[in-house]
Amino acid sequence: MCAIIVAILVLDLVTKYVFDVTLADGKNVTVIPYLFNFQLVHNYGAAWGILAGRQVFLLLLSVVFLTMFIVYYVKEKNKTWLLNITYGFLISGCVGNLYDRLVFGYVRDFIQFDFWKSFPIFNFADCALVIGVVLFVVYLIVYFVKSKKVEGKKNDKK
Repeated sequence: MCAIIVAILVLDLVTKYVFDVTLADGKNVTVIPYLFNFQLVHNYGAAWGILAGRQVFLLLLSVVFLTMFIVYYVKEKNKTWLLNITYGFLISGCVGNLYDRLVFGYVRDFIQFDFWKSFPIFNFADCALVIGVVLFVVYLIVYFVKSKKVEGKKNDKK
């Protein structure tokens, strides 16, 4: 899990730095026409800019989620490979954006879908969070399916 956290954090923070120093806020560079662009945006809110200007709330929310992720992970006795990967993505994504909010007062976003202009511009920390949430849902499904099978076997023996 630690390797995943470090790898994603390095990828996230290095790419944010590169785009922050090479692109002016709002400048657009086409990568694949009609597919995706790089456009630096200083996001003072969450996705789609919601809660813009509510930095203290967003900071507290990030700290609460990060704490929940860590506490749940530490308390979980059955740390499967899937759980380790899941929490690696969740924690690194949360820390990457939390770092930006603490240091800059905004999150540096730069990946834009050219074919879907209304979709929020995002970064690798955002990708990690989305992947982490999807993996967590998969983990929960696997966990509940396995627990139902164990419960079914116990009922069969009675």
